[in-house]
This record gives sequence, structure tokens and C-alpha cells, in this order.
Amino acid sequence: MAHLKKLLVVFCLLASASFAEASGVISETESEASGVISEQIYFLEEDGRHALVYTTSRSDYSKYNMWFRNREGYETEDYVKDFLYVYPNEYTWDTASKKDYTLLKLPGKSFASLERIDLEAGLQVTEDGVYNFNNCRDKAKTPDGHYGLWNSPGNFKKIAYSWVFPLNLEPSEYKANRRGQWVRRHNTITYYGSNVNDLEFQITYRPSSHAIYEALRKKLADEKLVELTQKATGVKITVAATVLYPSGIAVLSDKGKSVLSKVAETLKDRKNLNIIVEGHTDNVPISPKLSSTFATNWELASARSINIIHFLVEKGMEESRFGSGAFSFQRPIASNETEEGKAKNRRIELLIEENSGE
Repeated sequence: MAHLKKLLVVFCLLASASFAEASGVISETESEASGVISEQIYFLEEDGRHALVYTTSRSDYSKYNMWFRNREGYETEDYVKDFLYVYPNEYTWDTASKKDYTLLKLPGKSFASLERIDLEAGLQVTEDGVYNFNNCRDKAKTPDGHYGLWNSPGNFKKIAYSWVFPLNLEPSEYKANRRGQWVRRHNTITYYGSNVNDLEFQITYRPSSHAIYEALRKKLADEKLVELTQKATGVKITVAATVLYPSGIAVLSDKGKSVLSKVAETLKDRKNLNIIVEGHTDNVPISPKLSSTFATNWELASARSINIIHFLVEKGMEESRFGSGAFSFQRPIASNETEEGKAKNRRIELLIEENSGE
């Protein structure tokens, strides 16, 4: 929820929305309680940058208030427009009793919410595609000194903080600033804490294809005009068309064969990969001399893509793992107004994804 920042005065369960640009949410309980038992579960999306966050609490509190810092032009329901639900659903609004705030009033003992949030403000991504999330990256504190994930009055009696990762991402490191137990089951990690407060979590995760990225990076380190990118869903190899083909031609050059041989050598024994080979061109029309072979840039892009697949199959890769795409000049990555931009747009992209279901 990119536009809300949760600042919780008496009771706090902070989701990643607490790192949003604008201030917004304050939750409060209005009576003493013997203890709070809480869970917060991040269902991370495949892009690694968004999550569904489920938050729930059980206690002896008589009621809960959620405070939203007033925003110009907002009606009451606008404050919860990024929540998928809030339970109990019989909440009411109070726009008068607290200066500068709108209160959502919930009956007590238990509450739950589900929201889709943008992790951006708490997230850093390295050049090699490793994600580092901190739920308290801005180190902001409330007026009474609380920070991170916190509760008041008193500590959390019990708390569970979980991340559920999609198959294309995997946790690598995770730690908290308070004593507790971490448990990893399959692709889920959970922190269990007792009598703790002011919790700061650091979660590091990366694409499950990271090992493939590292292997390709070493193999292609000396190749010019070959770019390797780690994406959330896999690895992308971008090769300048001039490395693989002479201008206007779809027959692989010796240099192109050398580069692709290194790719095949790295990937051929990895049986769980799907590879899409995409052909891209600039916007210069096919010359009359070549028009009998390639009517347009579409045919040229397609032929180049398919010929690369044939070569990689000849080098021992399974044909069933390949797909071909041709985009002509429809997906430029630079301006076609300059020769430099046109050169960048003439390229081949290999999109490599793990397929753990096969």
C-alpha cells in the first residue's frame, strides 16, 4: 500500500506499507490487556516487489481504533482502499474526536486485515538480483520511542512473522533484532517470538535461478556486447545482433557460434529450464536486395530467433525447452533516431526460466 505509513500509538502491527511516502495509519487499543498474540504473513509475489500481507491479533482488548492521518481530498473509505478486507466488517468512522486524524473504530478482542503492499521503501536490490528487505529501513520512531513491529501497552505475548515465497524466489538470509526461533518449511520462513517488542526484521532473498546466473556470468565474462541480467523470474541474456549475425543476415557468424556454444555448455545439463529466444530489430526497412528473403523486419527477427534455437539444439540442449519470439522493431530499448540507439535495438534476447514443475 504505497501511500500509507503506519505509525501506531498503542498497538502496532506494521506491514511494509509503513515505508510508504505519505504518513497515514495509527492503530490503538483502548483498554489494558493481559497479552497480545499476533501473526503477520507476507505472501510475496513473483516480482519480488509486492506482497499480500495478512495481519491478525487476538487479545483481551475491548476495542481497536485504526488512526489515519488526514489527507486532502480523501473520503473515509479512501483510507482503506488498498485493504482487501478488514475484520470485523462492522467498523465505524470517527472524523471529529482526534485533531488531524480520521479513526476507523473496530470492536475488540480480535481483528484481522489483508492488504496488497509495495515493498519498495523497505527494499534494496543489488545489481546481481539479490533482494534485501528491512521492515524498519527508515529507522523512524513513534513519539514514545517505538519502532518496527511493536505493541503497546506491553510486549507481544506471542508473535509469528512469516514470509511465503513463490517458486521463482528463495530466502537466503533472515534475522531479527530480538531473540526468537526461526523455522523454515519448504519455501516459507517464520520467526516465533515471546515477550518481545520493537521488532526489526532483515529478509534477504533471490531468484531460484541465481546459480544459473552465476554460472553464465563466469562463462560469458570476457564477451563484449553480451549483457546478463538477473530478473525475478529468471535470467536474461542480451546479445547485440552484430555479435551473432552480419547486417540483414540470419546465418550465424563464427563469433556468434562461439558465444552460443558457451551458453549451451553452461545450460545443456540443466533439464528444468525453459528458454524463449526473441529477435529484435531497428526500424530500418529491409533493403530491396534482401526483400526476396525477408519481406519485413518481422521475418528477419523470426529467422534469427529460430536459427539460434537450431544451433543450441545441435549443441545438446533439449528442443522441447525452447520457444521463439519475433518483435521486429516494436520493443525498442533505445531511440531509433540515432545510429547508437538503432545498434542497441538490433539484438537477441534469451529469457531463461526454471520450470520446477516438470
